[in-house]
Amino acid sequence: MNQPNLNQGNDIALKLRTVGLRATGARVAILESLATDRRHPTAEMVHETLRQRFPSLSMSTVYATIDSLLEHGLIRQVSGRSGRLRVDGTPLDHDHAVCRSCGDVFDIDPRVIDRPAQPLELANGLRVVNMSIEYEVVCRDCGGK
Repeated sequence: MNQPNLNQGNDIALKLRTVGLRATGARVAILESLATDRRHPTAEMVHETLRQRFPSLSMSTVYATIDSLLEHGLIRQVSGRSGRLRVDGTPLDHDHAVCRSCGDVFDIDPRVIDRPAQPLELANGLRVVNMSIEYEVVCRDCGGK
């Protein structure tokens, strides 16, 4: 994992406060970890990453924090092959590709692939607030060409 920027903790605390969340140590640590972790981790992976620095951090705190960050739009949920919750802390707009063999998740920049325009509304009066595309792929390591 990358070394954190000294100002990153302050930036993350500001992001949390901007959406109405207190900048607790656990929230800052988890959001900071997700901002630098490109693996699209599960809650268990986040806990494993942080437990050496924060031995008192419980799995229940990680789950509750991830739920809160998702609810407030600071991170996004990503599908994985296993069906387990995976999250993405990358704030830039992008899509995902999920390998159907190994389950790895890859970021796809929507500017490099023609993407349909986001509709304003769907049937039954559903207002579209965001759109992301997920590609099912076979990655290079699993034999994709």
